[in-house]
Amino acid sequence: MPTEGRYKKVLIPLDGSGWSYRAVPHAVDIAQANESEIILLHIFRPPTAEYADTIALAGQEGQINQLREALRQQVEGIANDVRAVNIPVTVHVIDGAGVAATICDYVEEAGIDLVVMSTHGRTGIARFLFGSVAAKVMECVKVPVLLIHPDKN
Repeated sequence: MPTEGRYKKVLIPLDGSGWSYRAVPHAVDIAQANESEIILLHIFRPPTAEYADTIALAGQEGQINQLREALRQQVEGIANDVRAVNIPVTVHVIDGAGVAATICDYVEEAGIDLVVMSTHGRTGIARFLFGSVAAKVMECVKVPVLLIHPDKN
């Protein structure tokens, strides 16, 4: 059964860490083999609503917007590297409190065919305490998820 062209929209969720960027070369290989588009997604976690008034009064809204824009520029840098190998790429930086839930919603709404993401490599008690975004995404999406271990190429 031919698989060429199966994955037209490949999502890479990025969290700003070097670990998350390790998924990019793997997604690029898949995109090249399938003539896919890559979507780079960063979930920006703004301060909770309960602090919104305090932030506004303190004049911090501008700093939050600057942080959001700096993250966008960081992701755009990755996008430019992907574009350099002639793969179409889109960047989305969206606000969301629950990272995994926001990724899952995005996958469904955007018609994503494959998610390629890095794990942070937590094990044992750290994984229990902090949870795993990757595990939650795997549970809630109906498309394949390729997990990249941070210590592996």
